[in-house]
Amino acid sequence: MAKLQEALAPLQTWFERLSDRERRMVSIAGAAVAVFIVFAVLMTFANSASGYRKRTQDKLAKLQEVQALAASFRDAQASRQSVETQLTSSNVQLISYIEDKATAAGLQVPNMTPKGDVGIGDGKIMESSVELTFSDVDLRKLTDFLRTVESGPGVVKVKYLRIEPRPSDLLTAWTTVATYRMKQ
Repeated sequence: MAKLQEALAPLQTWFERLSDRERRMVSIAGAAVAVFIVFAVLMTFANSASGYRKRTQDKLAKLQEVQALAASFRDAQASRQSVETQLTSSNVQLISYIEDKATAAGLQVPNMTPKGDVGIGDGKIMESSVELTFSDVDLRKLTDFLRTVESGPGVVKVKYLRIEPRPSDLLTAWTTVATYRMKQ
């Protein structure tokens, strides 16, 4: 405290030598400088706090995005595992399956051409397909047949369908039905 008084003594003697008007002006100028310093310090703190809040909000937004991506990844993983389970357990004998479904729909399949097993994608999935030809078939029976074929066990899909109308209410249809399974 004594050192501070020694340091301020020349300043105090200088201030006392000033006239009343000069003292007021120096006091006002000192108060203005003090207010400016306080303002600058407060603005620095406010900007710093605002920066922290903004960074925190950005990190929270990124965290929510990561959580959403993780949830969609889990859903995709579950979907993939479900499909893999279907493919692993799929053991559909396609020709007998198609004959059963055609008989149930009231159709006869005059021409069935089985195709060999083909690896698709990275070769882990095998596709077995059969080309079918229906001549003089009713549209309702054909759609019922195709719907029941795809709703059966395992993964069975109609890959190709071509329909040609006839002069009567009947159609000629060419279709390819495929089943998929995991390669053993």
